[in-house]
Amino acid sequence: MECDTCLTFLSFHTCTETQIMLLSRPPNHTMHSHIIFDLDGTLVESLPGITNSLNHALQAHQLPTYGEAEVRSFIGNGSFNLCELAAGDDQGAQVESVHAAFMDHYGEHWNSGTIVFDGIHELIAQLKKLGCTLSVLSNKPHAFTTEICKFLFPDDPFACVLGQRDGIEKKPNPSGVHELLGELGQSSNNSILIGDSRVDIFTARNAGIHSIAVTWGYEDAAELQVHKPNWVAQSVEDILTIITPKNTPTYRDSESACL
Repeated sequence: MECDTCLTFLSFHTCTETQIMLLSRPPNHTMHSHIIFDLDGTLVESLPGITNSLNHALQAHQLPTYGEAEVRSFIGNGSFNLCELAAGDDQGAQVESVHAAFMDHYGEHWNSGTIVFDGIHELIAQLKKLGCTLSVLSNKPHAFTTEICKFLFPDDPFACVLGQRDGIEKKPNPSGVHELLGELGQSSNNSILIGDSRVDIFTARNAGIHSIAVTWGYEDAAELQVHKPNWVAQSVEDILTIITPKNTPTYRDSESACL
């Protein structure tokens, strides 16, 4: 269990700039070799595509539409929850129809509003070079999650990709993490979950693994820190700094390259 004295603000030097990150550093921290990524807001910018398909479904049901800033706050708990929040609590059974319309439209048009965040391809390549096992765990429907990963990451860097499936509890339930650990022969000690929301922080905590919250996604940085992830990454470069701590040869080699 982590103690309050483990919480501190530290300055990390990267090749690009000095970042200030909130850390809850476990004692004797060593390199994490199994990296679990969230998808939306972490690896990919998918807000435009989600907003487009959601508004298409809402318009078809004569319901109000939303801008990207509003839809951003709906993302993170799965597609049905997204449609439920957008349709409103008083819509009842109509939510099912809105959700079906969203799924149909998104299945055909997601690739017109989904791109990989800058620096993510390079980060993945570096992590693979370090020998890390990479996986994806998302609350997005499984079919979309796998399709997006195959399309946007054609070199297939992920050992396992899991989205939301019928009969399987979604995040923050830890069952998805436990499934990944079992499928890939990994342990909680060497695994870390990287995501952009409190859902990811809670999932990691419930599964007994460490977490990195990224600030370029769909939840405000201040809100993320309230929920006490182990680390907060303000840039893609920060992730590599966190995963390869200063006492490892990998970190020392990267520091030398900066000089």
